[in-house]
Amino acid sequence: MSQTQLRNGIAILFSVGVLLAAVHYPLSTAVLAHADYDDTVPAVGEVVSQAPQQVQVWFTQELFRREGQNTLEVYGPDDQRVDLDDAAIDDDNRKLMTVSLQSDLPNGVYTVRWRTLSADDGDTAEGEFQFTIQADEPEAEATPTATSSPVPTATAVPDQPSPTNTAAPERAETESTPSASDQASDESELPPDQADQGLEIPCMGSSFPVLLLLGAFLLARRRKRLGERQAPSNSRSLSGKNS
Repeated sequence: MSQTQLRNGIAILFSVGVLLAAVHYPLSTAVLAHADYDDTVPAVGEVVSQAPQQVQVWFTQELFRREGQNTLEVYGPDDQRVDLDDAAIDDDNRKLMTVSLQSDLPNGVYTVRWRTLSADDGDTAEGEFQFTIQADEPEAEATPTATSSPVPTATAVPDQPSPTNTAAPERAETESTPSASDQASDESELPPDQADQGLEIPCMGSSFPVLLLLGAFLLARRRKRLGERQAPSNSRSLSGKNS
């Protein structure tokens, strides 16, 4: 074999190798590609001044819609989930997946964990990243110092009887003066003889028969006296007529 034929053979083999490499490289990259992380809001390692309402993640390939294959979860500083479990692929851009967050999240480092299913080759990928919430906390109100308030000065106060001394005689008077209820109870506890004393009114019902008999006796006695007086006068008138 001449050198010219050898060179031509080598050139042909090299050309075939380059052609095969040119064809095989795009195919191999397509087979090995995944729907990997591309961009996100909040960004990786970003420190935000207020808690975001949702997390948005863009991937390098469109995602295949299959239940349970594309997930996006957010965990708080205590490793507890703080998302609303509503991860969804965007209808207009299938490379975008979003998830909503709980409200009023505290300060700290948050971890986003994702898992994807590529719509190009059906392969899966997963990963995670972090961002930090560092909201400005309200300043504590300044407490007044001891020197800020004036110290009251002592003033001479004339001697006055203490309230306890004035209240004691009044209490003694109130205790010494019996109430109406106490008097009533004392009167009710007196003996029958003492309780009946006072203004006595005789009972007329029991003495009425006696008075009636006494009146009848006096009337009969008066009639008897009148009869005795009339008897001498009658005898005198009869003797005068006979003479």
